Amino acid sequence: MKKILAISGSTKAISTNALYITAISRLLGGGFEVTNFPCIADIQHFNPDLDQGNPPQIIEELRSIIKKADGIIISTPEYAMGLPGTLKNLLDWTVSSASFSGKPVLALVASTQGEKAYQSIIDILTVIEARVSPQLISFAKAKINNDAAITDEETLTALKCTIDSFVASMENG
Repeated sequence: MKKILAISGSTKAISTNALYITAISRLLGGGFEVTNFPCIADIQHFNPDLDQGNPPQIIEELRSIIKKADGIIISTPEYAMGLPGTLKNLLDWTVSSASFSGKPVLALVASTQGEKAYQSIIDILTVIEARVSPQLISFAKAKINNDAAITDEETLTALKCTIDSFVASMENG
């Protein structure tokens, strides 16, 4: 069974991005165990001085979970023309550990527009050497219902292709 860590870039208790993570989990089908990272808002601000050999416990746990995962799903909104600060903070904490190096990542930007966050997440994940399967879903809230069913056929078809690329990346790892 492949282990996948899912990270929502939204800090809202109920978010469109959490719905997309649920939808992706269902589309993956059997053979995959998806675990949601509890809450990115609980991670303290990145400080390189705290990353000198003995990082905070939550950071050690984050890095360990990422390293043990066969793949990562990140679904994020765009805030103020970029990635949410809490998601960027999480990614910053992984740089020195190389946790994402060679790791397959399905990077989904599900937002109203999302082009800036989409390019940003691809750039960041590329720099930290992840193997990225990206997708942008603009006007994302209108394309999924509250039961995590994707209601737009074009979006569903595109997401299935992205999932196939992500799964292939895990298998060819």
